[in-house]
Amino acid sequence: MTRISLVSFALILIVSHASQASADPLADKVTSMNAQWDAAINNAEFDALLPLYTADGRLMPPGAQPVTGPLAIRDFFAGRGRSVRNHKVELVDVLPIGNYAYTTSHFTATLMVNEKAAPISGSTVRLLERQPDGQWKIKSHIFVRE
Repeated sequence: MTRISLVSFALILIVSHASQASADPLADKVTSMNAQWDAAINNAEFDALLPLYTADGRLMPPGAQPVTGPLAIRDFFAGRGRSVRNHKVELVDVLPIGNYAYTTSHFTATLMVNEKAAPISGSTVRLLERQPDGQWKIKSHIFVRE
């Protein structure tokens, strides 16, 4: 083999190994959960948030008291109605720790105030808990606007 062929072969091996290593089932699951969460907010289908949170799940929004439990979390977001639109959560990092996973994400959205649209963005930190059936649910959810 020529030197160029060897280098090309080595690069192909490195790239194929890197793409296999980047396939992370937990990151894929979190990305799917984020999409479900976005759809619930964007479609004002707040009941769709219920199965995403643990029974003792806690939401800690900026400037408001924490709320605990899926129903209270649903009610918090339902109370905002359709003021948030085009919500998009993008996973930044996921760190599994046994039956828990720490995730950070960035979000963008449109905030409607007095019929005027304003772009907003910020960060989320979530602690996920693996349930006995293997599902991951949100145990703690903090978000802040930039």
